[in-house]
Amino acid sequence: MVENKSLNKDLAKEHGLSLYIKTNGKKILFDVGESKKFWKNAEKIGINLEEIDYLVLSHGHKDHGGGLPYFLKKNKKAKIYCSEYYFDKHYKKILGAYIDIGIPYEYLDVERFNFIQNTFNLENIYLFHCFDKKSDNPINENLYMKNENGEYEKDSFKHELHMIIKENNINTLLVGCAHIGIENILEQCKTEKVEIHSIIGGLHLSSRTSLNKNEKYIDDLIEYLNKTSINTIFPCHCTGEFGIKKLEKNSGFQVFEIQTGSKLEI
Repeated sequence: MVENKSLNKDLAKEHGLSLYIKTNGKKILFDVGESKKFWKNAEKIGINLEEIDYLVLSHGHKDHGGGLPYFLKKNKKAKIYCSEYYFDKHYKKILGAYIDIGIPYEYLDVERFNFIQNTFNLENIYLFHCFDKKSDNPINENLYMKNENGEYEKDSFKHELHMIIKENNINTLLVGCAHIGIENILEQCKTEKVEIHSIIGGLHLSSRTSLNKNEKYIDDLIEYLNKTSINTIFPCHCTGEFGIKKLEKNSGFQVFEIQTGSKLEI
């Protein structure tokens, strides 16, 4: 629906993410981008947002949830799923200043939201958190949250919610940014006894400009991924140009970058 880049000049792009999914007779939206561009793109593609059954929100950053008011205005029936920490305050530290990158509280329509505390089964869809972090993604060093005392501290990313779709004997993992680390998320999948075959989403391997990156972390991650059951990754968004090129060059699995307008059948 929307992503940092576009395959079609008629479809808008932005630093954000929104994916439209059809599975098991249901229509799902995974995130809503930063603005109403996902909505405008839906109209051009011919997707009726009024028919969306479920909206899954990956985490509380506005480039994934800024389009919420437009979705709520257009769709009156979808059940909305997100972490219980989704509306906590989140910040990015730039030149010593803490910039609010969270979701404005006024977007909250309590009756429509289902706040997930740990895991949740939704037909062939599995929603879960990853609270057990064995390694750190260095790209997150400037991301913060406020604790219960109103003090800034490094973001724990407990507000992230991940989704697995089980269909045709294939388990597909969808992530918004995988801030907590895709390797930690996959280890959590092992704990849940779910073998992942493909991954779709942002892997947070470099910044927008690719100036903020950690090559050793990416190399170590690729070495880890090559030892898993993953056979295909569809990276986008915050994976970054540098991260995608490293994946394409060094991975033992298939890598297909997706953009606004991409269509996949798994």
